[in-house]
Amino acid sequence: MGDSGDRSSGISERRAAEHAGLWKADLGQAPHYTRAFAGGGWTCIACPLDNCDWHHDDPVAQPSAQEVLETKVREHLETHSVVDFLSSLQSARDNSTALRESNNRAWDLVSLHRLRAVHQGAHPTSDPMAQMLSAALVGTAEHEDVRAEVTRLSEGVAGAQNIASVPIAERGTVQL
Repeated sequence: MGDSGDRSSGISERRAAEHAGLWKADLGQAPHYTRAFAGGGWTCIACPLDNCDWHHDDPVAQPSAQEVLETKVREHLETHSVVDFLSSLQSARDNSTALRESNNRAWDLVSLHRLRAVHQGAHPTSDPMAQMLSAALVGTAEHEDVRAEVTRLSEGVAGAQNIASVPIAERGTVQL
């Protein structure tokens, strides 16, 4: 897929495979190992393409040389056709579009609450539900208060344990 020249300015195949290993593990696609196993045994590099189960588990105690891992990943990626890559890109585009549409629907709710407040003679941002939704959508610190309250309220409620969302950064997922 790529040349063996200097890759410091771009994303290497190995880094993409490390990201894919963590991503697939976070989605429960065994046998990929999460960071929880780092230091305790193995790290996983995986094919970044959808519907491909290829992976390589690398021992933490005796890690392979970076060049060796890069070669393993590159050799695997060369077994895929251009159609495989295009299919994966199309799937990513479809997922991004669905996420954008979901975000737009949530902003519609914020707008609805703000407009209802205006029609009732109140300030547009006076509605607490609109404030919470807006904070969640833009990722302000106030949303952490919502997570804390969800955690507090779920204590002792059957089936409600650990229902508060966890930021991706706190899950240990590698960002490319």
